Amino acid sequence: MKKVLFIINWMTKSNGKVGISWGDIRLFEVMKNMDQVEKHILTTTNWLSAMEKLGISCDEKTIINYEVNPWAFSNLWVSLISFFKSYRKIKLEKDDIIYSSCEHLYDVLPAMKMKIFKKAKWYAVYHWVEDYPWKDKRGNTPFVPRYLYWLNRAFSGFLIKLFATKILAVSEPTKEKLISMKKIKPERIKAVDCWVNYEKIIELAPEALITPRNSSYEKDIEQWAEFDAVFMKRLNYGKWVSDLLEIWKKVVAMKKDAKLWVIWEGSEDILEKINAFIKENNLENNIKLFGVVYDFEEKFRIINSSKLFILPSHEENWAIVIWEAMAIWAPVLVYDLPEITPIWKDNVE
Repeated sequence: MKKVLFIINWMTKSNGKVGISWGDIRLFEVMKNMDQVEKHILTTTNWLSAMEKLGISCDEKTIINYEVNPWAFSNLWVSLISFFKSYRKIKLEKDDIIYSSCEHLYDVLPAMKMKIFKKAKWYAVYHWVEDYPWKDKRGNTPFVPRYLYWLNRAFSGFLIKLFATKILAVSEPTKEKLISMKKIKPERIKAVDCWVNYEKIIELAPEALITPRNSSYEKDIEQWAEFDAVFMKRLNYGKWVSDLLEIWKKVVAMKKDAKLWVIWEGSEDILEKINAFIKENNLENNIKLFGVVYDFEEKFRIINSSKLFILPSHEENWAIVIWEAMAIWAPVLVYDLPEITPIWKDNVE
């Protein structure tokens, strides 16, 4: 039976919680729906915790005993550990597949090493093509982290270009940027769709939300909505958390009781800045940091309870969260990004 080795080293832990991105959710769905193969994983202790919470199983595990955190040093350290660690126990044949779950060094280095020494096929997932740091400051990310982030991805992108058997771009815009910016031949790239489990979602959604909106929608939503908007994404500079806070500050200036729920975790320094902003602007009753939501039903209960899904991100490739919100007829407000517009067209505002 063919083996697929999933390399998943990018899950970080902050404030004692393992953060799960929508790239992780996509990977979970890929693993759950991949039949008739032996599923092996190479990962860190963080991902083991997430596996238990989300009910993900595999045939064999190789664990790097290290808890990754959001800091650049931690990412570099796990990259080195994953590269120099001995993988003698991982048995792969030439027809087996190495699946690196993202384009960061901590997944790319071990994938490249095993492609060379174990002769298996390497399928490299590419979520996001980074812009140049002197052109894009990634939400005012400090100089050093911004350039370290770019160097990490630029080097790993070069290794993917050089050694990967196939590159899986998670959208057509991502594929086009790989061709234009990374100069990768189109025939080596396949744009792969993202998806959500729509049938499972609508089982949870109130009937009023899975039918087209009508003239009474705005009146009805006032009766059951618990808050005005929800943001559900990683809390970092690139996702433009500062924009989110400034936007809601202006909303509260017009509507004093406006409530925003923020679902996710971030690094300690980001959370400190968010909490300081909330306190300085007296927004304690208007913005609630809800933390990580692992439970599928709870996540959609929260989205259902909101009038609006807001995503003021400047870095996206597909944004599965948009699809999840749209699946239950939640209005979605986003920036007009070149990566989002071709996918969602006029279905978002």
